[in-house]
Amino acid sequence: MMNSITKRGSTLLSRFRQEEDGVAAIEFAFIAPLLVVFLLGTTTATQSLWAHGKVSQTGSVIGDLISQETEIDDDSFEALMNAAPVLMEPFPIGDLKVVVTAAIACHDDPTNTEGSIPEMYVVWSRGWSDGGLAEGDAEPGDSLVDAPTNLSIEDSDYILKTVVTYTYEPTITQEAGHEIDMEEIAYHQPRDDRPISYPDREGDDDTKNCDKLMNR
Repeated sequence: MMNSITKRGSTLLSRFRQEEDGVAAIEFAFIAPLLVVFLLGTTTATQSLWAHGKVSQTGSVIGDLISQETEIDDDSFEALMNAAPVLMEPFPIGDLKVVVTAAIACHDDPTNTEGSIPEMYVVWSRGWSDGGLAEGDAEPGDSLVDAPTNLSIEDSDYILKTVVTYTYEPTITQEAGHEIDMEEIAYHQPRDDRPISYPDREGDDDTKNCDKLMNR
């Protein structure tokens, strides 16, 4: 009797080992979570790169538009900034902020600027955020932060620095509160030989005079 039961159990166990139905489903159950994680990660990375490209494009285009001006006031600056939401589409502007700073380049020896790295001083700075004008990030006469060092520029010439900051919230991880802070900086020189003036944001004549600035 026992031999019969043992033999039957052995036969059932042998059949169970040879049975292959459902193997694919079990394998998929193991692999599926990994595939989902990979898909979500790839999607998030792709959208993040796209958003970062939009931030970079916004800084480049805004800086280029302002570099074509010779005099700016609040109305014209705000009008130019209206391009920012369009450039950021389809992403929401959220906390998008744009700060444009004009600086003057001053050399130790104005007669010999070749190969010389100039000191750069802020002439004016203006910002845009939440769909309206905002303060800049420097005062006239301040040294320009993150000034380029590989730029060939004559004494008293201007340079525009455009900084765009943005916090991107991936759609997939919004509920988790995951955010990605982005920042892009673009530099431009005026298209015209004349400085880009912003009378309402500039300081006195000393903050636009290299002799005065270099000998403070």
